[in-house]
Amino acid sequence: MADLSTTIQSSLATLSARERRMVLAAGFAVSVFVVFMVTFSFSNKATAIRTRTTQKIDKLSRVQELAASYNQSRSQREMAERQLAASNIRLSSFLEDIAKQKGVELPTINPKADVALEGTKIVESSVEVTLTDVKLNRLLEFLQAVEGAPGVVKVKYMRLEPRVASESITAWLQIATYHLKN
Repeated sequence: MADLSTTIQSSLATLSARERRMVLAAGFAVSVFVVFMVTFSFSNKATAIRTRTTQKIDKLSRVQELAASYNQSRSQREMAERQLAASNIRLSSFLEDIAKQKGVELPTINPKADVALEGTKIVESSVEVTLTDVKLNRLLEFLQAVEGAPGVVKVKYMRLEPRVASESITAWLQIATYHLKN
């Protein structure tokens, strides 16, 4: 190192004043270039790190959103499964009891065969009901009581035919209940 320093000093001593200024200016330019390159390199690395960090934070927030929606969906599914497991309704007798309570006459109840819903462990039991000459308010009370019952009971189909002369309605209904396969 000392030899290199003495060689440089002896070389600079042999140069004229103008050549020494040019060599110093070139040395300064090289030094500025090296400092610029190092600073630019660190800046690029820092920007790349910040970008990756931002991307990872975005991915983590997306994962948190998905986890929250998954947990919500899972709890809804479990609640539905609990309702289905608790649903042990004999539809014909259930409908007759509600009809008596609401003052509605059920002239016909036609049970349908149980059907397993495709791709699930759920079984649908349904009946077709015909209500003749029933008042609209009585029909509404009956339907609210049917769907408000414990377990899973739904009106799947309803066709109404008004009887203007008697101010009543004839209704054809398909009512279903659901439960898990045994």
